[in-house]
Amino acid sequence: MKTRIISAIVLLPLLIFILIKGGYYLAIFTFFCALIGINEFCNALKEYSSKQMKFLLFTMTFFQMLAVYKNEEKFTIAFIFILLFLQGAMVVLEKIKPFEAALSIFTFCYVSVSMSYIYLLSEEYPKFFWYVFIISMFTDTFAYFSGYFFGKHKLSPNLSPKKTIEGAIGGIVFCLLSCYLYARFYHQDMGYIIIPFAIIGSIVSQIGDIFASAFKRQMQIKDYGNLIPGHGGILDRADSIIFTASYVYITAMLFDNFNF
Repeated sequence: MKTRIISAIVLLPLLIFILIKGGYYLAIFTFFCALIGINEFCNALKEYSSKQMKFLLFTMTFFQMLAVYKNEEKFTIAFIFILLFLQGAMVVLEKIKPFEAALSIFTFCYVSVSMSYIYLLSEEYPKFFWYVFIISMFTDTFAYFSGYFFGKHKLSPNLSPKKTIEGAIGGIVFCLLSCYLYARFYHQDMGYIIIPFAIIGSIVSQIGDIFASAFKRQMQIKDYGNLIPGHGGILDRADSIIFTASYVYITAMLFDNFNF
C-alpha cells in the first residue's frame, strides 16, 4: 500500500500536467503508453505472440498515432485493413496460425486505436475529453468503496471475485453525480443526455476493467507489467480508460453530427 501511495503522489501531478497541456505533450504520452501497452499485452500472450508480431504492431501504432496527430483519423480503417491483409498473407504462407493473426488485429484495436482516441478527444472534442477520466476514475474509486462497505453479491465471481453488484451500482451512482456536476458547470450543452451518457459510461468502464482481468486470468498472470511500482503496468492502470475512451469518442461524434 505504501508503494502504491508513493507512486501516485509522484506520478499523478505529472499526469495532470500532461492532460492539461495536451497537444504535443499528450500526443507523445499516448504514443508511448500505446507502445508499452502493446509490449505488455504481447508478453501476456506468451506463445501466441512473437517478435515479428510486436514489430508489426509497433510500426502500425506509430502510423496510427502520427495520423491522429495530423488530424487524419480517417486512416485508422486503412491501417486496420493493412494489418488484416499482412496477417492474412502470413497465415496463407503458413508463417503464423489464424489465431495469432486474430490476436494481433485485436491487440491493435484494443490498445493502439483506443489510446489514440484520448488524444483525438482532446483536440476535436475538448469538453468531452475530461469525461474519459471522470467516468473511469469515479466509477473505479466508488465501486471499490461501495463494494467494500456494502458488497454482498458477486458481480463476476470467476473473473473478478472482489467486485460486487452493490459496488457496481455505487460506481454508477457516483459516476452519474460527477458527470452531472461537470456538465452543469462546463458542458451545459449536454442537457439531460448526461444521465444516460454517464450511466452507460460507467457500465462500459466496469466492463473494460473486468474484461482486462479476464485476459490476465486466462494467461495466468497477476499484472500486465511492473512499470508503475505498486500498480502494475500501463494496461493495469488503463484497463477501464481504454473502453471508456472509445465510448466517449463515439458519443462525441454522434453528439456533434446529430446535434442532440
